Amino acid sequence: MQRTLRVDSRLRLVSFQLNLRRMSTRNHLEGLNKQQRLAVEFPPNNSLQILAGPGTGKTRVLTSRIAELVLRHSHPPESICAVTFTRKASIEMKARVREYLGVESANQLRLGTFHSVCTSYLRAYGPWVKLDPEFSIWSKTDSTLLLKYIAEGLCKGLSRKISMNKLYNLFAQAKEKARLDPCRRPEDILEASINFQVLAKSGSSDDGDPLDSLGYISEIYSGYSQVLTKSNALDFTDLLIKGLDLFQLRAKPKEIGRLKHILVDEFQDTNGIQYLILKELFKAAQGSISVVGDPDQSIYGWRGAGMSMHVFLKVDLPETKDICLEQNYRSTSAILDFSLSVISQDTTRPQKTLFTLQTPVGPNPAKKALATEDVEYTSIAHEIKRLIENSDGILGHDDCAILVRTKFIATRITPVLEAAGIPFRVLPERSLIDLPEIKTLIAFLRMIMKTSDTPMIIRTLVGPLGADKEAVTTLLHRSIEQKNILFHTLERLQNGTDPDTTPSSIGPVTTLIRLRMHLKTRLDMGATPSELLRDAIKQTDYYTYLKKKHALQYEHCIQNVQRVLQHARIFPNNMDSSPASRVYAFLNFMRDLSRAKIKTGKVTLLTCHAAKGLEWPVVFVPKVIEGVFPHAKSLVDDVETEIAQERRLLYVACTRSQSLLYMTRPETIFEGRNADKRQIEVDESRFTKTIPLELHDKQFSDISKGDLQLFKDILKRNSKDDAPLQA
Repeated sequence: MQRTLRVDSRLRLVSFQLNLRRMSTRNHLEGLNKQQRLAVEFPPNNSLQILAGPGTGKTRVLTSRIAELVLRHSHPPESICAVTFTRKASIEMKARVREYLGVESANQLRLGTFHSVCTSYLRAYGPWVKLDPEFSIWSKTDSTLLLKYIAEGLCKGLSRKISMNKLYNLFAQAKEKARLDPCRRPEDILEASINFQVLAKSGSSDDGDPLDSLGYISEIYSGYSQVLTKSNALDFTDLLIKGLDLFQLRAKPKEIGRLKHILVDEFQDTNGIQYLILKELFKAAQGSISVVGDPDQSIYGWRGAGMSMHVFLKVDLPETKDICLEQNYRSTSAILDFSLSVISQDTTRPQKTLFTLQTPVGPNPAKKALATEDVEYTSIAHEIKRLIENSDGILGHDDCAILVRTKFIATRITPVLEAAGIPFRVLPERSLIDLPEIKTLIAFLRMIMKTSDTPMIIRTLVGPLGADKEAVTTLLHRSIEQKNILFHTLERLQNGTDPDTTPSSIGPVTTLIRLRMHLKTRLDMGATPSELLRDAIKQTDYYTYLKKKHALQYEHCIQNVQRVLQHARIFPNNMDSSPASRVYAFLNFMRDLSRAKIKTGKVTLLTCHAAKGLEWPVVFVPKVIEGVFPHAKSLVDDVETEIAQERRLLYVACTRSQSLLYMTRPETIFEGRNADKRQIEVDESRFTKTIPLELHDKQFSDISKGDLQLFKDILKRNSKDDAPLQA
């Protein structure tokens, strides 16, 4: 009998593998180089660290390894957990895995960001950590809106002195540190780390004593935490902490215990909380983990990530094997040599290199000094025009990127591009759902689904319903005092059971409660997201509100609203699912709409941090001077770890380029403002000053026919019409 069962299980396994191969459309091993294949075929029951330099095909290796685990080693797809750092990366990975395994098997993988993986487990097992599985997830925008109203209720004008974004980040860091050190509370960490200069808004002037402002920080944190708890809501930090709580339970859910292999993308970006999550996951998988990362691209130390995570992995799993991916498929040999000359200045880094089989080597990167910043930016604009005019139709505006150290530098460059008639875009662009007129529109839907969604209640009240902001602030603080959610406080106000009535808010509050009741009734009767949105627009006279609120951009706002309504109208409504499920599906769809258009015909401006993971044929890096590379903040204490991170950031910027790389710098800059403004000389960045002369040109060079042919080969194009966009 036992032998029969073994035979049956083997037959089922063979059938499963054959079905997968029939559904796949691509061989996962095809086209891999020797080192890539070594990483993909590495035994699955061991720990593997893949050190992948820029442009070496790490995503291909990671997805091929997933296919290898399923097809060759018979791991059920649901037993594999793959973690990425961005939604974009997870979407790209899932698309590639579908080619190898088919749609059904790819969808069974636990593949997503740290936050989405934690969310999926908490939805299923929330009660195990005293969490209602119907919890809401509040974005940073939601949380900062809430923080603003809590701050104003404690001290009028406080939100004009303190940056709510910085305050949100401070709270996140305090919660993470407290979770890593159970002997400390977030409140204690806040008291020890609060610094007004860090929290102050850029350019703000505080008329009072900064210490007075700091005294409210703990109260803001207390109120914020209470609203989250009462609303059954988690911010992004809470999501990771609750996920870690679940994974660290001694008696774990069986589903976690069934994990066979963990994979991690961009491992060098892992912070302390995220590493502990991974540690629990690979413990469940008996130490079977594959991480892909590059210590040379570790640039997020300010949010807790660092090269030390590679060391921690070796301590926890001493048998971890290293495999280096060094063959670059992105850049010319000249760009790689220049980039390696930058990063090799760090003698403590793991010794690895980059090479390409592309020939010839390509033009040397340009390293040019200009008299002033204005001359520098004008030269960049002229060079972009010259390249496009002389590239035989191969290059266009959308093939060029300008990577800046800070957003402020971008604001200095954009007027120059405008004057030169060069089309451009500044990333990250706001997605449709992030526009003010759309945020409020979406708030109608979220308010219907959950009365505990306090940020959406606030947005609706002070938006089209016209409630006074001070009155809403008062009501929010009253709800905190009553240990209640805001909506219940509004109901008490409408019912006359609240003795401390705010007369100016009664009308908008009554309208809100009636509107919510009306829309909820329509939802229960089967109304689609499109019908609910149109009804909300009509009930609130939304277009009139937009005309008053956004008079100068009214037509543009209307166009954006119409775009959302169009998306809602054509959104596939599965009539077999509940009306509420259809609304949630539409909200997720809106969130996932691409931020950046694929084909723009514009030069791209963005920070070096934001450029990580992207590539362009032509890259300009301006203002490569001391105080920028490395940034002035890293020079205050002259801490080598911070300076090394600045060096890695410049390396990341260099390795975004496929064909042409330009490093420019001004010899003088203006310092101070107005009457105190003066011109001073500045030094070239220490990171580029020592690069050998043979690796760069001091002027912008002409492009030869041989160079053009090389560009065609690298970019895989014959004419501009064939150009694929990478950004």
